[in-house]
Formats: sequence, C-alpha cells, structure tokens
Amino acid sequence: MSYATADQLLSWFGAAEVSEVAVPDDQMPIVAALLRRALSGEVSDAYSEAEWEAANRAIQRIHDALEEAQRLMDSYLATRYPLPLSETVVQASPLPRMCATVALALLHDKRLPKTLAQRQQQVLDWLHALSVGKVELVPLLAQSGRVANGPEFIAGMRLFDNDMIQAFMR
Repeated sequence: MSYATADQLLSWFGAAEVSEVAVPDDQMPIVAALLRRALSGEVSDAYSEAEWEAANRAIQRIHDALEEAQRLMDSYLATRYPLPLSETVVQASPLPRMCATVALALLHDKRLPKTLAQRQQQVLDWLHALSVGKVELVPLLAQSGRVANGPEFIAGMRLFDNDMIQAFMR
C-alpha cells in the first residue's frame, strides 16, 4: 500500500504538469490525455506504439517516485510509529498529499520550481516535527497506544476492591 496513488498525484497537481515531468528530458514527451488513458488502462489507436511505450515508462517513473517518497516518509515515521500504518490511519492523515508532493519533487529532478521546493521543505519539516514528537500523526492513533517507543498501558484486573481494603484497614 502506498501513501498516495498516481491518480491522486494527477488529480492534485494536474495531468499536464505530471506528464511533463514524468518523462526524462532525453525521451519523447507525452500529452496529459495519453497519460490519463494509460493510467486507466484504456487502449486507443489514436496514439502510436512509441507513444504508448513512453506513457508506460512515465507511469513506471511515477510509481517509482511514489515508492521512494513513501520510503523517505517511513524513515521519519518509524521513529515513533509501528509500520506499516493501517489504511485508516493513512487516509485520516495528511500523508497522501505529502507523499504526492515529495514524489512530484522527485520527478522534477534538478528543475525543481521554487514553490514546489518550498512545499517539499514544509513536508520535510513536518515529518521531522512528527519524528521528534512535536506533532501527532492522527490523534486517534496517539490515543490507541500504538506509539512505538512510548509506554504501553494495559488495564489489568483489580486485586483488591474497596470492601477488601476496608476490612484490611480494621
């Protein structure tokens, strides 16, 4: 399970931008419509075989960037939370959007726009604050006791009730 999907990446940042950066500079560029079709599994004769191959390589690059972004995020998360995180926790947190932001920055390679560089730095700052305990991933996760390096509280059976203590004190 990845924190973000290729569909989310396209939805949040636009198919045009993602299709532009998903293809390396030395390869044939692809149009956004082709990337969307290839991602959905739709096949069309409107594009050549070379264009479909370029789209499939772009999709592979997108998946690789999302996986690399997740590994980076896991390196921060693992200091406080047991991994893998549940789907519920991931979807209730800002992790999907943050993973997509880091993945887009990875796809940009050395041509990282200033605004995206700032967003990426905000994500890394938040992950650092999360790893040192300044912020919580999801309040429900913190309440559940699933924090890795913290104390574990287990409700036990009462050995003495009030009557037994009163009888003892007499």
